[in-house]
Amino acid sequence: MEANELTIDLSGRYDPTRNSKQMEFHSAGETYKLFGGAMGGGKTAALINEGIQLNLDYPGNFGLLMRKTWPSFRDTVLPQLEKFLDPDLVANWNQSEKLILMINGSKIRYGGIGDKPDDWEKFMSGEYGWIALDQAEQFTEKEFRMLATRLYRLQINSQEIQYYFLLSCNPNIGWIKERFIEQNPVDHIFIPSLPTDNLANLPANYIDKMKEILTPIYIKALLEGDWEAVGEPDNVYNYLAIQEAKRRRLNSGLPVEIGTDVARSGDDETVIILREGLKLSLFNKAQGHDTMRTAGEIWRCCQDRIIPKWKDALDLITIKVDADGVGGGVVDRLKEQKSEKQDLYTEMVLKIVPQTRSEELKKAGYKLRIKILEIHGAAKARDPVHFKNQRAEIHWGLRELMADLDIPDDRELATQLMAIKYKQNSAGQIEIIPKEKIKETLGRSPDYAEGVIYSLAEIRQKEPRAWRP
Repeated sequence: MEANELTIDLSGRYDPTRNSKQMEFHSAGETYKLFGGAMGGGKTAALINEGIQLNLDYPGNFGLLMRKTWPSFRDTVLPQLEKFLDPDLVANWNQSEKLILMINGSKIRYGGIGDKPDDWEKFMSGEYGWIALDQAEQFTEKEFRMLATRLYRLQINSQEIQYYFLLSCNPNIGWIKERFIEQNPVDHIFIPSLPTDNLANLPANYIDKMKEILTPIYIKALLEGDWEAVGEPDNVYNYLAIQEAKRRRLNSGLPVEIGTDVARSGDDETVIILREGLKLSLFNKAQGHDTMRTAGEIWRCCQDRIIPKWKDALDLITIKVDADGVGGGVVDRLKEQKSEKQDLYTEMVLKIVPQTRSEELKKAGYKLRIKILEIHGAAKARDPVHFKNQRAEIHWGLRELMADLDIPDDRELATQLMAIKYKQNSAGQIEIIPKEKIKETLGRSPDYAEGVIYSLAEIRQKEPRAWRP
């Protein structure tokens, strides 16, 4: 027996042989290990005990065990940590510092972001041999990446150690699904565990009781681990409706309109969406905000995509721009150029149609019109009884249209739409959570989704007729 080897029997507190998925999780050698994907699968117990074992395997190791907030950690993870960590292994448990010193010199720091103003700084100043995030879907991808930078630095005397980033979660639409299930990069593994895998550790009637409580979609997501059956009551958009809209294939129609979400910072994206009736397509997406470039891309959409396709079949192109912040500069530039572009595009139409048709159009006084529509999210809604502002109203318009739309078949668009949530305020109005809050949760701005929404803003039931002399 080596000098630093502990002889305490831990099997009475935790026995992974009762759950084959837990055994698979513990034996996996990948650095980034995601476990769970359903309620009652034993995921929190697996994370805690993997961390304890790593601290036993490497004396002097330092682990970080977290949930998003301290109250959620205190109520869910802490009781299990106290259950599984044998007191004989603890040299000191400093509850105010949330730091456990084990008798072999290993440590566990635990808690949640927001306990104190300097907590994030405290977590980020550590050098860890392992990090474990319970309910990792509550963290942003940026937070995950930042924490990952704290691995690999820890040196324990001269011994080599195995570093691990451990995560658990329930099915969700976001960065975890993209990273671990859809992309599945090297050194990553997802090990699903359902309540049916953990029956030996659950009450006999657990699954039946959950089925009595949960709605059908939650049964599929939380009991059956179905990553496609996700959504919360406060989601603006229904996931299944989004998936159907992605698969729907419609012919292009009228009206023809352009929706533009203008980036507000260097990390955001400027997105230009072309709407042709109920069919939407991505025309351009570029990082950062450049007023001149954005205006130029909008005009390029008109002259390269719209006019060659529609020719004289329409007399109006509507351009809708998020005019808050830097978007106001784009609107100003478009308005400066509007008259010139109307004349230029009218001439383009007259040149590309057959000569006889061109003569007919000239005699009829044909002119292609361009309408610039500013969108101000905080502006008063047309229906102020039901909506807090214009932003809430246009989001709800898209929600009601989703069953009829053909939207781009793009995973990122679906992810962003599913991140948008709403609430009902004290005045009974629907209010969309701020874009900054969505960005905080998603880890990036929902620019793609906003471009789609703007392309359909103020849509009318009766569409304008195609131009005819």
